[in-house]
Amino acid sequence: MCGIIGSVRRRPSATETLGLAALGHRGPDAQTSALVGSAHLGHARLSIIDLSSGNQPMSDVHGLTTVVFNGEIYNHLELRQELTARGHEFATRSDTEVILAAYLAWGVAGFARLRGMYAFALHDRRDGNTVIARDPFGIKPLFWTRGRDGSVFFASEIGALLGLSGGSTDLDLTSVLETLVSRHPSGLNTLYENVKRVEPGTALVVAPQANAVIHVRFASVTEEVERRRLEAAGGVSPEEVRERVLDSVEHHTLADVPLGCFLSGGLDSSVVAQALVSRGGGEPLNAYAVGFEGASSEASELPYARMVAEHLGARLHPVTVGAQDFVALAPRLSGSLNGPFSEPADVAMLKLSLRAAQDVKVVLSGEGGDESFAGYPKYAVDGLARPLGPAMRLGSRWLGRRGRLGIAADALSEPGRAARWMRWFANDDAPPSLVGALVGAGARPERARNWVEDRLEGYPRGWSDLQRMQVLDLESWLPNNLLHRGDYTTMQASIEQRVPLLDARLTPWAVALPGRVKIQRLRGKMPLRQAFGDRLPRAVLERPKSGFRLPLGEWLVGDPALRSMSRDLLLSPGARLRGWMSGAELEALLAPAALAQTGGAKLAWTAVCLELWLQAVHSRAVVA
Repeated sequence: MCGIIGSVRRRPSATETLGLAALGHRGPDAQTSALVGSAHLGHARLSIIDLSSGNQPMSDVHGLTTVVFNGEIYNHLELRQELTARGHEFATRSDTEVILAAYLAWGVAGFARLRGMYAFALHDRRDGNTVIARDPFGIKPLFWTRGRDGSVFFASEIGALLGLSGGSTDLDLTSVLETLVSRHPSGLNTLYENVKRVEPGTALVVAPQANAVIHVRFASVTEEVERRRLEAAGGVSPEEVRERVLDSVEHHTLADVPLGCFLSGGLDSSVVAQALVSRGGGEPLNAYAVGFEGASSEASELPYARMVAEHLGARLHPVTVGAQDFVALAPRLSGSLNGPFSEPADVAMLKLSLRAAQDVKVVLSGEGGDESFAGYPKYAVDGLARPLGPAMRLGSRWLGRRGRLGIAADALSEPGRAARWMRWFANDDAPPSLVGALVGAGARPERARNWVEDRLEGYPRGWSDLQRMQVLDLESWLPNNLLHRGDYTTMQASIEQRVPLLDARLTPWAVALPGRVKIQRLRGKMPLRQAFGDRLPRAVLERPKSGFRLPLGEWLVGDPALRSMSRDLLLSPGARLRGWMSGAELEALLAPAALAQTGGAKLAWTAVCLELWLQAVHSRAVVA
């Protein structure tokens, strides 16, 4: 994993500085650039494969194409063999060079054959075009913008992109609103008006001197699920599920450096750990798990993680997170143009990543298992919306969105699919006055709903609602939220996170399975439970889905340093949030009575992270 940055300019200059230092955490091993035609390509390298000869920018042996690449191509050995048989020559063992050969052999359409996670920019000397592409699941981030003179700029992180382009930091208020209420901006939007994401499975073909930009879709999760649907209609055996998962994990272990795994004690990460251990040989697997100071054992993942590690013979490295980590790490996460990262779990993930980086350069995690195999509770109960909707409307008035029952009642009370499916992941922690101020300033709350409705309209008619929900999450919730946060937190520690349960050969097939196979008696992920049930502790198989739970409110009240930081940020006369909220409203967020409630603590933390980010925007801080 690495970082890329570059430009396609109307008037390219060899004296242009790309600002690679802003991506130094993504690629501490080497930082280089090259001017090729009208494209200036920069690369910050974290060496994983072919440590001695895989430096970038890299050209093919004939000098026809040059690429900078962030990610891994897990089937590069198979592709290399096929391309060699077609007459292509290779000078390195790197998966990067296989991208160049695949493009020379098959053009942009050849990117669909790449099994992996990637974001890259490739310059073709033959026609002068520069091709910018992102993997079909959006595992790797890639942002782009146009300059005032029409030049095109791109980068792995927004802060580096804005630092290079010198573009405006004007906020997209609708995206700020969407981040507050839905946890992420909709579609290809970002928090900045002039910055967009490259769509997953899409290439931007930029003409010489950036005279035109053409979007070319080379891979579609929707089309892959539809292609697999008839194949999967008859169900599946535990042996086939296990074989497919093991195949994906095996491909995701390609590396010339040590690797480990994140272990939560939940089903997905435990399955990945078991698959890693089953490969056999070598030292015990290094596994990393997080716990929280002051959290009861019922709220901690560590007991389950220890259980799995002992069962598998893995070497567990527990990491304990406390209030002092929120003081130290929150500015690093949210205090730049890349922020805000307001989920409390992001602080835990950063500390976990920093610990893992002491031993390994690559970690495998269970991300993507819920979306692939229907693990979220919402998938199991959404079918109850029609018969129970009226009752849920009454229940939601009484419960609000308190606890899982309240969230379910609130979501199931929505009769329309788009509104209902958006409510499941809605954020309860957005300050109401801030939401109102954003709407009053021009933010459009209907934009996200319109985007979801457009996606649903485009899905094949033969799909079940469950398949529609899964693919919608694969196209929005994952790339714009979970994967984005996971990439940023791990790369802050200069380690690579791989997600084998989110795979081109595994995921569309899993989504295509009938609902009766994936969900039984309101329990999801049945194929995984059945395939690995005899290989994991029963407590893990029966454990309900659980996220990070930590005593944030207690820390905000009782820890002097964290309380001081929060008050200094929110209550200072120069607080940027005062443009949208009054001083009394900000002070109310930090009242002990408000912080005693779980929702109140997260609401206050959301405001703290927003303030850190807004101050960074004001000062144009590229890195924290």
